[in-house]
Amino acid sequence: MRLKFYSIFFIMIASIFSGCIQNITPQGLTVSVPASQITKSLEEQFPITKDFDYGKITLEDPKASLRAGSNRVIAGTSISVSSALTPKQSGSLFVSGTPYFDAKSGAVYLREPNIEKLEFNGYEIASFMQGPLKSALIPIINEVFKSRPIYTLNKSSFQKSFVNNIRVEDGELLITFGL
Repeated sequence: MRLKFYSIFFIMIASIFSGCIQNITPQGLTVSVPASQITKSLEEQFPITKDFDYGKITLEDPKASLRAGSNRVIAGTSISVSSALTPKQSGSLFVSGTPYFDAKSGAVYLREPNIEKLEFNGYEIASFMQGPLKSALIPIINEVFKSRPIYTLNKSSFQKSFVNNIRVEDGELLITFGL
């Protein structure tokens, strides 16, 4: 019990000096993670290239955003599709998902990814035209967000043992630590 108390106390002191404390309640200490930190974490894991029978898809230059009024994290990336039969097509892809914390890895992942926006060569792909392209992208998106975290707590720290809750609220990713 004493170790847990000292651990929480240490996390609180470190958070106070880093300036990212959102709230301290009886449920625990809530820390805000800005979209810029999520983007930095994503940048370390990109570009991602996947070869298929019909061509190659590359995702690069990720950006994260946290929209007020939404409980989802939005991740945007540039996308390029190339094949032997067509010239390279470039565009952007925006995906949203709900954050969840994996205590074993000490990382935040996105669950239930959903394509929010898809455009190529400056033209948004209409939902009725997304069929084949969307069916090719969904497995990549699921693989990316199941295997690559959007944010990781310090691996050498024990703070991952004390995460009670994670959520997006008012445009901020909030992580609550407690006993």
